[in-house]
Amino acid sequence: MKEFSQFLQLIGEAMPDLVSLLLCPVLLLAAGLALAVFHKEKAYLPLAIGLGGAGAFLVGCEVGASAVLFIYVAAYVVFAVLVKLLFLIPFPVRGSKEGREAELYEKFRVPLEVPADAEEEPPAEGESVRLEHALSLLEQLKKCNLSASDRLEADAIGHTLERVKGSPAEEDRRTVNDCLSTILKLTAKYKL
Repeated sequence: MKEFSQFLQLIGEAMPDLVSLLLCPVLLLAAGLALAVFHKEKAYLPLAIGLGGAGAFLVGCEVGASAVLFIYVAAYVVFAVLVKLLFLIPFPVRGSKEGREAELYEKFRVPLEVPADAEEEPPAEGESVRLEHALSLLEQLKKCNLSASDRLEADAIGHTLERVKGSPAEEDRRTVNDCLSTILKLTAKYKL
């Protein structure tokens, strides 16, 4: 027991008073801020308890009086609760799926331009039915909560269908059929 008390006195003499009082609260503040930024709230309580125990040990080595140690522990608990309030700050979440999808959509979205020389001829009878059906399905799809890639694809299909709306050419009929096929796959994916 005598060796232990000598060890505590040696630690108390080797460490300055200010360091033993402020080291653990400063570390708690820095770690609490980092944990709040990275949304790791569950790791805060064990960290606060561990640093509080280390701080109480250092202060106990320094002063040895139980009244001062009690005051330090009480002040540390109040400080730990105040640091816990950092978790109420709404730090932005990096790497969330919705945020990445929206960023990708905005980054790679290219508005399609309709050529100015597009002729306005009435569509063939069978094509107009397919085109109307494709457009109605596309409108239903746009009302759903689509992922960014599917939303981009739906926009591209919409622009393509608007471009071929009045053209009776054979290749445009194939384009409408391809667009309808893609729209049907998307409706099956989103269960429309």
